[in-house]
Amino acid sequence: MTDPKHSMTGFVAHCGMEIIEEQGTYCTRVNIEPKHHNPYGIVHGGLLYTMADTAAGYTARALTRSSVTLNSDFHCIANVPSGQLTARTEVIKAGKHILVLRVRVLADAKLLLAEGTFTYYSDGKDHDV
Repeated sequence: MTDPKHSMTGFVAHCGMEIIEEQGTYCTRVNIEPKHHNPYGIVHGGLLYTMADTAAGYTARALTRSSVTLNSDFHCIANVPSGQLTARTEVIKAGKHILVLRVRVLADAKLLLAEGTFTYYSDGKDHDV
């Protein structure tokens, strides 16, 4: 189920991405279309990263106040030309100021395409963004 609190605009909307809340974390989902392909006819690596980054960012916002990205480390492992992609977030560390998340991007809920670690900082204060 798509989270109704978040409107889909800009690049994420252009990608056709769904943002879904799952037990306190977020995942993203995309049904692959030709617009998602690179020149080789498989999913563009930028889509895999965008899915992971978006899932991690929504999770960070749900778990902390005004978090900002400190670092990300992302690895593409495999690829596909079609199907449904899902990026799922797992909390590795949720400290007072530092949040570390792992995101795995799967094709058709079974083939690991990419994974990464995303680190966020929060000063614990609300900021207008």
